[in-house]
Amino acid sequence: MSHRLSLLTAAFVMTFIVCSPAMSADADPDAIIKYRKNIMSAVGAQTGALVAILKGEVDLKDALASNAEALAASSNAAVVIGAFKQNTNGQGNEKTTATAKVWEDWDRFAKAAKDLETAALDISKAAAAGELTSFDQLKPALAQCGFCHKKAEYRD
Repeated sequence: MSHRLSLLTAAFVMTFIVCSPAMSADADPDAIIKYRKNIMSAVGAQTGALVAILKGEVDLKDALASNAEALAASSNAAVVIGAFKQNTNGQGNEKTTATAKVWEDWDRFAKAAKDLETAALDISKAAAAGELTSFDQLKPALAQCGFCHKKAEYRD
């Protein structure tokens, strides 16, 4: 793992640790949902940036490695899993598309989060080596995103 990726990962983990008191069983469901949406937005933003570059929609190949590092850092399984730790199904007023299935099938969800982290790290390594050249190389990470986002039981 590159030094910069290590620093980014450490920053995300520290953010999780600092915010973890808000993740207690008594935490406000709306605050947890907002936090979770911010975490997942970071993953989505970096994925979108990589897709745009690799599909040739933007000519920013110089940013490829940096975006891939940011994706790997934002896909840290401890952070993603932690963001969903508190079951907020049916609670709060904040709009969310997460459904009860996330918490009912927790082990499957946690495995998908860990697989996302692994795929994102592989993408980051390939980008750092100058070997991230095709949209198809994103498919393992996108498959993990699709695990929750394309399955009707995990989203409203």
